[in-house]
Amino acid sequence: MYSTIIFDLDGTLADTLPLIYQAFNAALEPELQRTMEPDEIRSMFGPPDNHILRDLFPADAGAAAFARYVATYEEHHDTHVALFDGLARLLAAAKSSGATLAVVTGKSRVTALYTLRALGVDHYFDRIYAGDDVAKQKPDPEALFALFREFGIAPDRSAVIVGDSAADALAGKAAGIATVGVLWGSPDHADLLAAEPDILCGTVEDLAEALGLDLTS
Repeated sequence: MYSTIIFDLDGTLADTLPLIYQAFNAALEPELQRTMEPDEIRSMFGPPDNHILRDLFPADAGAAAFARYVATYEEHHDTHVALFDGLARLLAAAKSSGATLAVVTGKSRVTALYTLRALGVDHYFDRIYAGDDVAKQKPDPEALFALFREFGIAPDRSAVIVGDSAADALAGKAAGIATVGVLWGSPDHADLLAAEPDILCGTVEDLAEALGLDLTS
């Protein structure tokens, strides 16, 4: 059904939020002398994780905070992070369909690649655009247009972006492609619903149907 399928990472492919909370608190507590609640941490989302920490603290302290973040992220990754049920089969089916697959995420490149490699799915993707690969993050469509240029893809309804946030849907709309919102990642759905993606999916099976993929073969 789609010749190009673009996936968000956090909350779409993998359940990473518990680890992200832990890593941010490991990074922040030595400087702030306190931990942050999950909603406080989510309120900072937008820039890549390395930019968030380097903007919060002076140069050396920011670099040290990001080093603590990465160390915690990698140390506890296997304990806290897994693909959502059914996503491995869906990615295999999508790859077998002949579609171009990509990840566009706001994560730093180091943490995005670590997660995709640790979960054994990095080989499915023809291109990965992380937050520090572009100047503007979703909902700006900069990374989508960069992907289209790189692969000579027309930004039309033959391409689709799949994500759990309003930023994913809005970036897709701005790029002129189809949009699919998934409801299993973010704990807050109001903004996603307000962004009105073309299709909403409550399960991975729903997503496979929306993408025209057969998970039974």
